[in-house]
Amino acid sequence: MIVVKEHIRKLKAYEPGIQPKPGERVIKLNTNENPYPPSDEVFKAIIQECTEQIRYYPDPRSQRLRQTIASVLDISQDQVLCGNGSDEILRILLRTFTEKKDRIGYYEPSYSYYATLGRTHDLKLVPTPLGDNFLEPPFPNTEGMRLFFLANPNSPLGFSLRPEFVSEIASSCQGILVIDEAYADFAQWNCLSLLKKHPNVIITRSLSKSYSLAGMRVGFALAASNWIHHMDKVRDHYNLNRIAQAAACVALRERVHFEENLRRVLSTRERVAAILQTMGYQIVPSQANFLFVRIQQKYPAQEVYRRLLERGILVRYFDQDGLRDGLRVSIGTDAEMDSLIEILRGL
Repeated sequence: MIVVKEHIRKLKAYEPGIQPKPGERVIKLNTNENPYPPSDEVFKAIIQECTEQIRYYPDPRSQRLRQTIASVLDISQDQVLCGNGSDEILRILLRTFTEKKDRIGYYEPSYSYYATLGRTHDLKLVPTPLGDNFLEPPFPNTEGMRLFFLANPNSPLGFSLRPEFVSEIASSCQGILVIDEAYADFAQWNCLSLLKKHPNVIITRSLSKSYSLAGMRVGFALAASNWIHHMDKVRDHYNLNRIAQAAACVALRERVHFEENLRRVLSTRERVAAILQTMGYQIVPSQANFLFVRIQQKYPAQEVYRRLLERGILVRYFDQDGLRDGLRVSIGTDAEMDSLIEILRGL
């Protein structure tokens, strides 16, 4: 008799944002993709891989991509591990560093996949409530924890903690501090410098958001070479296909295009935040490519979410403590954001 593990039967699966059906015309502001495409050179690289050589396996260790990342970030190649999105990197971390019933921590609210992964691996979850002042959260108690996950900038709220505070957490952490920097390119600062200062720091990043490659699923870890060595043992072989590797290498090298896209997103973010505030909405100060909008109008957040959905605008509503009074809104093009504002004015 085949029996599903008890903790898996009880598991509530992670729920991603709604994906439009093929041909469905919507304004998609719910999963934090970049509203602008990568450069033409990226598309050329994709086409070049779609030849007879597609029948061959890709480089199993993504060596060229690791070299490119190391060059862009001015670190050693042996400090880089590539994965199928940063979500695979998170799974690799748990497979490498935890055993059944170990303790892992994170701030709450933050990326809900941390909890899903922890339950999948039958770990003990120890969340630290953020409290009301996000920019000065309570210091987490990391005693006895194998891993503490810190989304910085935070998702779904968007604020970012300064490296000095993160460094204090790393110093107090008995296990490994995982700094999830999926949105760091949109922020005023990042924690890359902490790799040299704290041997227990591992940083995860993604090319889905700032590099416009969500469909390619490319993420990576940055850490001391000894950690990367052990993480590589449990990485799925051939985990990144050859098209994704080629596209990522070119996207990372196309710095002018990358920086121009960043400027456009940041400019729109600040413009829209200012407009929504004049309309009476409370905006969490964002260092990411989205805004968390507190709904203080005549309709609750869930109703505003429903009304936007009816009008073809997808945003994200989270039915959990600390988030039910707001909506997470990805930054789209100026035209898309103007459509959102127009509908909100009419509510």
